[in-house]
Amino acid sequence: MASLLAVVINASFPRRERVGAALDGMGLEHCFATVGDAESAVARRRPDVVILAAPHADSALEIECLRRLRATQLPPSCLFLAFASSEDLAIAAFRAGAQEYLKEPWTPSMLQASVQSLLPADTDARAPADGLVGGERLVGHSPAIRQLRRHVARIASASSNVLILGETGTGKELIAELIHLNGPRAGKPLVCINTAAIPDALLENELFGHERGAFTGATTAQAGKFAAAHGGTVFLDEIGEVSPAIQAKLLRAIESKSACRLGGTRSVQLDIRIIAATNGDLERATSEGRFRRDLYYRLNVVRVEVPPLRDRVEDIPRLVEHYLCHFNRELGRSVRGLSPRAMETLTAYPWPGNVRELRNVVEALLVNLAPGTTGVVDVPPEIMRQLGSTVRTPCSERESLLRALAASNWNKTKAASHLQMSRMTLYRKLHQHSVSVRR
Repeated sequence: MASLLAVVINASFPRRERVGAALDGMGLEHCFATVGDAESAVARRRPDVVILAAPHADSALEIECLRRLRATQLPPSCLFLAFASSEDLAIAAFRAGAQEYLKEPWTPSMLQASVQSLLPADTDARAPADGLVGGERLVGHSPAIRQLRRHVARIASASSNVLILGETGTGKELIAELIHLNGPRAGKPLVCINTAAIPDALLENELFGHERGAFTGATTAQAGKFAAAHGGTVFLDEIGEVSPAIQAKLLRAIESKSACRLGGTRSVQLDIRIIAATNGDLERATSEGRFRRDLYYRLNVVRVEVPPLRDRVEDIPRLVEHYLCHFNRELGRSVRGLSPRAMETLTAYPWPGNVRELRNVVEALLVNLAPGTTGVVDVPPEIMRQLGSTVRTPCSERESLLRALAASNWNKTKAASHLQMSRMTLYRKLHQHSVSVRR
């Protein structure tokens, strides 16, 4: 089936036919909508790409329409087509969520190239990634990430407690959100609590609440986070940092499905699903007596292990592209990509801070660039020095393949040349090491 595009355009716009003719030249199915009915049309048709045509320099309606479309749960890719462009309009469009910005004078081939860059690799891309609603937020197509999406989709449908394990910065909170979003409690609250960030003396009150007069200053009763999540999910981050006293109270609440507020005598019934996460070794903590074994078993009903970024190097180019798009909008930049040298440096770096660290590096990269920088860029020297001190030599053939592919922007011919092997040998080795040949 052909990819579907929606063109949001002023009903009286005189150059509508010019846009339509360019899209006809690509053999793409497309439909027109006015700014007024854009949201309902996009929700009804679920297009792959939305083109917003702005006929005037003051295009506040189109900018607001773009902002609303990109704020939906599964937003389409958006191209902003400006017929009366200005620097302020371009910045506003990127900040509102446009991934591509095209201004006059443009040709049909320029429009087609911009649209092509936003089209999904296959016609199934509009479906939730690997059967997981919101799964596209787990950026990447490595075997590790695809397996993680499938595992999350399977376990989300139950109400069992979940323990998420993973290093700092791997995205454990995102996994908790996806489990909640795809489960039977999706319409109810998801309450997230970073237990390590709350002093022990305050954590019990934060979790269970208090009655009026329970302590000095408690002039009114207050429900805790557990009660606020009634019917939904509680996400307890950094559960390994919780003190033994709080562990005992958590265990009691989970086993009895009830809790008593500070200063109270009456238990409040709890209907919640518990998702806990840690970057530590809870099994070792239980064997050393630092974490209650019975609480560990209560939490570890279903287990999810989030892979570190160094174990899915092939996802780094896609993650870089994702964050470039995000910070282009946020910072008003128009950087299209990184040079092969820059990408090779990023794929060789071990990323101890994982995806969070990569996100910070891409943000720093765009902040450090001179205003008005466009096109393909290198990593600035100050960031290159920071990364270069810990860049590692590939330790396996699989990693060498992934680095070569990333450095060549997934061009198999260039990667084969870089590795000094034939294209057929490259394909054989990609298959041997379970590396997807699709970018």
